[in-house]
Order: sequence, then structure tokens, then C-alpha cells
Amino acid sequence: MTIILDLGGVLMQHNMPECMARFRAILGEEGMAEVLGMKSNAEGVPNSLMDQYECGSVSTDEFVNAILSRAKAGTTAQEVKDAWNAMHAGIPAERMSLIQSWKDKGHRLVMLSNNNALHWEDIHLKYDFSMFDYMFSSHLVHCNKPNRGIYEVVHQYLVDNHYEQPYHFVDDLPANRHMGEAFGWITYPTLDALNQTMHE
Repeated sequence: MTIILDLGGVLMQHNMPECMARFRAILGEEGMAEVLGMKSNAEGVPNSLMDQYECGSVSTDEFVNAILSRAKAGTTAQEVKDAWNAMHAGIPAERMSLIQSWKDKGHRLVMLSNNNALHWEDIHLKYDFSMFDYMFSSHLVHCNKPNRGIYEVVHQYLVDNHYEQPYHFVDDLPANRHMGEAFGWITYPTLDALNQTMHE
């Protein structure tokens, strides 16, 4: 079986209240909305700074400096980075164990994540993702879900490398699953939903 997994909201838990509280302290409520374009589900408003960073069209330095330009006096670059990385609340060990068990059974795993350079660096320092054959991130592909372009890249990779069809896709956001379905992928909102199907 070919399994395509989202990261945030599927493997990685979000801690948006902590992240937003830190940015509220740095930018204020109005500044946070205007500068970041941050939504409560960890996705960026289209064409916002957050969305641009996620698509890799601005660098980490540009991202941090844009926030610092509106931040309260005395805010440091490290405080901005720490606030940003507070979005991630870790991957429960049982989730990593579950997907490792899928790998051990011969299933092929691919990651498809809306992500950015700071988070990408942080997660690779903290976790072993060697069970994945390949990891697609929006900031490296320069396109994010649910835009069709990133699905085309992933789908073509799977076809070219002879991954078993149909492809099974786990993502917590309905719009992302809907686009996967347009490519013929079978979609699930959670790891548990897929795991249950595998054992029926």
C-alpha cells in the first residue's frame, strides 16, 4: 500500500493557542493579523506573509525581519523564531510507532506537508523520519495544499517510481483531502481512520 501523510494535525500536534499568544505579545492583535495573516488552524491566509513563507517565496531572514519591523521594541529574532516553533507541540510516540509498523509491514510512506524552513529544520532535529521514502514540503516545492500544483508533483513522483495504486492520503483538512480525491487518492482525516480500514 502507498500511504501519503500530512504532518501538522495528522502526525504533529498543533499548539496554536501558545503560538498565537506569543505573537500577540510581540505584534499585538491587529499586527498579528496584518503581518502574519495567521488563522487558528495553522494555515496562512492566501498571499499573507505566512502563506509566502510556507511556499518558500520569502526566506527565513525576510520572514523574521518582516515581523521584527512591526514588533514591540526590544523583540529579538530568536524570540520570533521561538514563537513560530511554538506552533508545534510534538509528535506522540504512538503515532510514530504506528507508521513505523506500517513501514515494517512493507507499506511505502510519503509525506506531503504545508511547511516552512524553520519548522522543517526543527522537526528534523527532533525526529527520525527515515521510515518515509520521500518527504514533500510546500516551501521546497514552492506550492502549498490545496493548490493543484503540489499534488501534481507528488502524483507524478509516485507514478514515475511505480508506487502501488491506489494511493491512500491522510490529511486533517477537508479542502486538502478534496484535492487529493481529484487525483483518485483515497482519503482519510486521521491515522486511526486509515488504520481501521487496513484492519477491516
